[in-house]
Amino acid sequence: MRDRLGDGRWLAWVAETGGEIFGHVFLCLVERMPEPYGDNNPVGYVTNFFVLPSQRDNGVGSALLEALKQHSRGAGFEGLIVWPSERSTPLYRRSGFRPPEELLELPLDT
Repeated sequence: MRDRLGDGRWLAWVAETGGEIFGHVFLCLVERMPEPYGDNNPVGYVTNFFVLPSQRDNGVGSALLEALKQHSRGAGFEGLIVWPSERSTPLYRRSGFRPPEELLELPLDT
């Protein structure tokens, strides 16, 4: 199931049974700055991914992520990004997520 939240930049997929939600994942549309080359397709930020412990390891998380990926492909997103937890990293990797080859980061910790 997919619902638009607010201005349409956020989408959510939920897993539910009997009216009770037991899993969800959110996607935020990140529009890119216009550039003179390329297509400027948006990027999707995957966040707030959770499945109740009693429902884990039986395909629910994979199904939620697959629905999100299918939507993103159909919407013409350039790619998806996520900051995974240690526990969720294997799921994302099984689903095709890879570390970027070109990324620079400046932590602003004091």
